[in-house]
Amino acid sequence: MRPKRALTWISLAATVVLAAASCGSTSDTDEPAQPPGTLLSQRPLTNGGPRIAAAAGSATYIRYISTAPDKSPIEVSGAVYLPKGPAPQGGWPLVAYAHGTSGVVSDCAPTNSPALFGNDTTVADLLDSHKAVVMTNYQGLDGPGSAPYLHAESSGYDVLDSVRAAQSLGLPVTKEVVLVGLSQGGRATESAAETAKTYAPELTILGDALLSPALRSELAEAAQAKTLTVGQYLLLPYLVAAVRYEHPDYSYDKILHGPLLEAAPRLEALCTGQTTLQDLAVGQAATPAAAQFVDDAARSTLADYEAAGNLPKAATDIPTFISRGDNDDLVDTAWGNQAVAEMCRLGTDLVDHVLPGGHEAWRARVDLVTGWITDRFAGAPVPPTTCRR
Repeated sequence: MRPKRALTWISLAATVVLAAASCGSTSDTDEPAQPPGTLLSQRPLTNGGPRIAAAAGSATYIRYISTAPDKSPIEVSGAVYLPKGPAPQGGWPLVAYAHGTSGVVSDCAPTNSPALFGNDTTVADLLDSHKAVVMTNYQGLDGPGSAPYLHAESSGYDVLDSVRAAQSLGLPVTKEVVLVGLSQGGRATESAAETAKTYAPELTILGDALLSPALRSELAEAAQAKTLTVGQYLLLPYLVAAVRYEHPDYSYDKILHGPLLEAAPRLEALCTGQTTLQDLAVGQAATPAAAQFVDDAARSTLADYEAAGNLPKAATDIPTFISRGDNDDLVDTAWGNQAVAEMCRLGTDLVDHVLPGGHEAWRARVDLVTGWITDRFAGAPVPPTTCRR
């Protein structure tokens, strides 16, 4: 496998949870709980790199309240970007962007990075198509507590509450919103779409665009079958850390062995773009012996954690657009096929664009993505579903 693809998997997977600590609630028993979506603070965000600087007319850092996995309130951060130029009548069409994996420690929040830890191109593409963008960092990144990586429900709440916070800023943005999720973020926006009617019924969601979405994770099964790819070996330390969010005693040596076990603490601490050739070599040298469960209890604990976050869990009536590759060995194409088939079975009407290539295949036709988003705001007819029923 080419190094670029393995590094991309770190971009999906390096956000892996430093999850051994608590759920990170910020509720104060001496004060009334603030409702989800409450805007806590705002300030100009001035650390954008050249791609963001060229596309954004303004950038605002925000902190707001969302909901942790244990349903307690938690403080989350993010950013709101406006395109250059005067806003159209009615405001800039608002996109809620859920980023691809950036890292799991607090410093790995995209707003801490000029390049948004690899997400700047996607945000800039949206801005260039004349959309405002609100991007959550996800809870645990640039905030209290640890990051519940791959926890679909809480990341979906982070997205929905970022919209609430953005719309309370007084900026010229629409009340309508389209969700856009990249890789890990596809899991977040799909969960947001599935829970919006009960969690945020006041929001008007016009569509959900999923870009190489990590809707399913089946790494426990792949380890058992001895079919892990280089990128997936590098993911395992982060997934083990994620399991610790719910099972604090789940140690790396439940599955990892040899050099991969030795490298796990360092791999866990990396943000996207910080992977070295030495780190990559650990994954390239790994064999099935590097990822064997010590017993069935260890296997079932990790597999159950994956299954709990896998999507879909319910149908949605939100128009859904998917763009992904036919040879993705990071978020396995077979996992995507299974998720799409289940979405169709449940009754979600979707358009599934499968393009030649791997995890980055969707970028070859980013025009399809931005065009579909523009059509949702314009009220254009939704394309016929590709589901076979």
